[in-house]
Parts: sequence; structure tokens; C-alpha cells
Amino acid sequence: MFVIMGNEADINGMYRDLIMSYLEIKPILFDLYVRNGNRYIDAVLNEMRALNDHIARCYTDGMSVEGVQRELSKAEGHLKRLIYDCFKQLNILFFDYINSYEADYFGKHWLRINDGTFWYDYISLRYDVVKNVEEAKLFESLDADKAFGSYQNAYVLQGKVYDLLEKHDGELRLSRPRVFWMKMNSLKGWILSTLVLAVIPSALWEIPWSKIGDFLIDIFNKGMHWLGMYLISL
Repeated sequence: MFVIMGNEADINGMYRDLIMSYLEIKPILFDLYVRNGNRYIDAVLNEMRALNDHIARCYTDGMSVEGVQRELSKAEGHLKRLIYDCFKQLNILFFDYINSYEADYFGKHWLRINDGTFWYDYISLRYDVVKNVEEAKLFESLDADKAFGSYQNAYVLQGKVYDLLEKHDGELRLSRPRVFWMKMNSLKGWILSTLVLAVIPSALWEIPWSKIGDFLIDIFNKGMHWLGMYLISL
């Protein structure tokens, strides 16, 4: 509590608002700490140190009312940047996670999970996250309250995406052998029809029997080539 004559109530009000705002973002700070491997990001640590440093200076002996107000104003600026840095780093971690998750496990089976409702919910939530992040960046220099609101909305939506992926994790993370055999089963008809269509023309074209072995080997090699290309495209 600052005991300064004249503007004591104003100073105490500034200080109280500052501390309450800091306490409100503590859960977000902790979430960032956990998602970043139980360590804080340097930019966030720097803002936290600067914030505490300006508050500590307010207790310097002989500090004037104007000096205290100036230090608290600087502290408020660092708190604002701290909030932005937290949300921005959480956004980076979020998109890194889902991009990596999709690269490792995405397949056509995602479209069938829960009768297709999973995919609709997933892409809808992801779109809303991107939309709110873009709005927040736009408002940063125009309206701090709107920017904070959009960042907060994006953060809440990110939590829903994490929960959705965790809920269906077992279905999404199909093992590679299982994915391979699912693809092979979908290709059985294609492989059979390709071989039949390859053999029938060989009879119609009256290829000499002495060359039929080489012809079938060539057809098989070409079939395996196209099969490989098809699997890569899936």
C-alpha cells in the first residue's frame, strides 16, 4: 500500500488494478509454462521482470507522487505486452502442435470418425481460432480491449481443439500397418481390374507365347509403379 499524501487513493487504485490484472492472467501464464515444456519463454520472462521492477521502484525512499504514477504507468505497459506475448506464444505452440499432429496421423479415416461430426467440429474450431487471432492482430494498435477479447476467444477455442483431439486420439492415431492395410483393402478392386484389363488385351493382340512372360513382368512392374504413386497420393 502506497502512503502518499494528496493522491493516495488514485495511486492505490492504479496499483490494485495492476495487481488484479496480473492475477487474472496467472492461469494463462501457467498454461504457457506447461505447454512450453515446463519453462517460460524469454520474451515473457523479460516482461515479467520489467513489470516487477517498475512496481518495486515505487517503494524507493523519497519517490514523488508523479514518480510513482510514472512507474505504475510503465508497469501497465509491460503488463499489456506480457499479455500479448503470452497469447502469441500460445498461438505458436497451438499451430505447431496441430500441424505436427496432422502430418503424423491425418488420413481419410478422420472424415469418418463419429459419423463425420468430428471433422466438421475440428475444421470449424480451427477456422474460428485463425479468425480470432487475425482480428486480435488487427486490433492491437487500434483497440487494446478488442484485441484482448479476440486473443482470449482464440485461447478458449484452442482449448476446445485440444480436448477434441484428445477425446478421439485413439481413433485418429491409427497405426501405420493398419493404415496400410486399409489402403490395400480399398485398392483390391483396382488391382484386380488392372491385371484383368492387362491380360485380356494381350490375348487379343496375339502376343507370341514366347514373349508372354516378359510381357506379364512388364505389366506387373508398371502396376506396382502406379500402385506406389497412388499410395503416395493418399
